[in-house]
Amino acid sequence: MIRLNKDNVVDYVHSRLDFFNIDGDIRVSAIGEGSLEEDGDGYINFVYRVSDGVHHLIVKQATVEPRSGGPFEVDINRYKLEYDSLILRKAIAPDFVPAVYDLDTENRVFITQDVSYLKISRFQLLKGVQFPLLGEHVGRYMAANNFFTSEYYLDSRTFRELSVHFMNVTMREIMDVVMFLTSVTPEDTVGSPLDPDFVTFSKKICADPRVLIARQRLRHLFMTKGECLIHGDLHTSNIFAGEDETKIIDMEYTFCGPFSYDMGYFLQNFLTQYAAATFRPFSSESEREAYKAYCLFIIKDTYLSFCKYFRKYFGIFAKEEYQDIPGLLDDFCLTSLREFIGFSASAMLGRIVGVVAFPDYDDISDPIQRHNAMCFSIILNHHMLLHWESYDDIDSFLDDIREIEEIYCRNISSMTL
Repeated sequence: MIRLNKDNVVDYVHSRLDFFNIDGDIRVSAIGEGSLEEDGDGYINFVYRVSDGVHHLIVKQATVEPRSGGPFEVDINRYKLEYDSLILRKAIAPDFVPAVYDLDTENRVFITQDVSYLKISRFQLLKGVQFPLLGEHVGRYMAANNFFTSEYYLDSRTFRELSVHFMNVTMREIMDVVMFLTSVTPEDTVGSPLDPDFVTFSKKICADPRVLIARQRLRHLFMTKGECLIHGDLHTSNIFAGEDETKIIDMEYTFCGPFSYDMGYFLQNFLTQYAAATFRPFSSESEREAYKAYCLFIIKDTYLSFCKYFRKYFGIFAKEEYQDIPGLLDDFCLTSLREFIGFSASAMLGRIVGVVAFPDYDDISDPIQRHNAMCFSIILNHHMLLHWESYDDIDSFLDDIREIEEIYCRNISSMTL
C-alpha cells in the first residue's frame, strides 16, 4: 500500500487519471498546512489539493489514525462509504455535489473535484458575508437526498439493503458522543471541562434533569429512527458557497438516520452565528442587525425550502400506498420542525463543551463578549430543549429567539450599570 504525501501524490494522480497533465502547471498542497479559512477544520483524513492548471482535484486517503493524532482510531473503511455516498448523492442532486473521478480500494483513496473556487461558508459567515441562496440550496439538497433514499420512494428491500450498507457504526458513534453525551463535568471522560469562568453557569443548565431527559430522548431518535440516508456532519465548514452556487463535501459520516437530523445540525450553525453576532464587533449596529436578520432568514428559508421540495418529490414519486393520505405531509413537516429544533439545541451544547475548536465563538477576541455569546447560546439551548415539541410553526420559534435575546441583553446590561 502506498502512503500518499506531497512528494508522490502528483505521480499517483497521473497513474490514476489519464486526463491529468503531468507537464501542466502543477500545484500541490496538503489540507492542514493553510489557514482554517482555506482548509476548514477537518481533523481525520489526509487530503491533498492537486492541480495541473486545468483540472483541480482533491485526493483523500483514509488511515487508521486521524491526521490530527490522538489516542482514538477511526473506521478504515469510511473512505468507501464516503465514495459510495458521493456517487449516490451526485446522481440525486448533481448541482450540490463535487464531481467524483476515481476510487482506489487497494490504497483507500478516492479523487474528486476541488471546489475551493468557492469559499468555505463558515469562515465567510464569520466575516459577515451573506449567501442569500444558501438556505434554499441546502433545503433542496436535503429534501432530494432524504426523499429518494427513504422508504417513501424505495421498495422495502432496497431501503433495508441501503440501511445495512451504510451502517457506519464507528463514525456514527463519534456523532453520538458529540451530539448527546458531552457534559461540563470535569471528571467526565466523555466530555471536557469548560473555561472555569463558564463552568458554574453552564453546569447548572446542562445538569437540569429536563435537559438531560430531552437530550436522551433526542439521542433515542438518532439511534433508532433510520428514515433516510443522511449526511451526518452537515455543518458550514463542509459547505462551499458562492453567490449562486453551493457544494457539499465530507460525507464519511453517512448513515441512515432521522429526516430532521441534517437540518438540525446545519441550522445550529446559524443559531450560533446569531448568538455570536449579538456580541462580536460590527462596523455599525445597523450592520449587526442586518446580519442577525440574515441568520434568522436562513433558518426559516432552509426549513421552508426543505418542506417545499419534499412535498414536490413526494407528490410525483411517492409509492402508491402513501399517496392521497390527508394530513400526512403536514404531519411530516411539523415533525421535522420540532425535531430539527431539538437536534440543533443538543448539537450546540455538544460543540460548546467539546474538545474541538468552535470558530463561531472562538472568533470573538474580547473574552467578556465571547462569554456573553456562549451564555446566551446556553440559555437559548435550554429553552429549545424544554420546548422543542411544542412549536407549531417556524415563526414562533424565531420569535422566541428574539425574545430570549432581548431578555438576556437587558439583564446583562442592568448588571453592568
